[in-house]
Amino acid sequence: MNNYQELINDIVFAKFINYMKKALLHKKMNYIRDNKWINEKECSIEKIKDLMYSENEEHLDLLGKVLNTREKSVLELHILEKRTYNEIAKKLKIKPESVRKIKYRAIKKIIKWRKDNENRIS
Repeated sequence: MNNYQELINDIVFAKFINYMKKALLHKKMNYIRDNKWINEKECSIEKIKDLMYSENEEHLDLLGKVLNTREKSVLELHILEKRTYNEIAKKLKIKPESVRKIKYRAIKKIIKWRKDNENRIS
């Protein structure tokens, strides 16, 4: 009877180990997928600052035509003036979550514009 109980315990333990291996594998795959997505969407703050301070006609065109007034304001306040979402929200009379969304939408537009105009950017 004692050997039978040990066998049952070993089977349960083996199933648990197998479950943990699968869980870790899925965590690893999610991490790799998310990290790859972040790297693809990455656009450094320095690149955005360069665009905002640029005198290059194409870069000014980006800010004037691609970004709307609110997106440009949010980027200027957050990146250049280093204001928090709450401070920007109070100034623009919107919610902090809206500020975050506007900022990321603007960055997404900049990334798309940079990809589309890769060969023309100096």
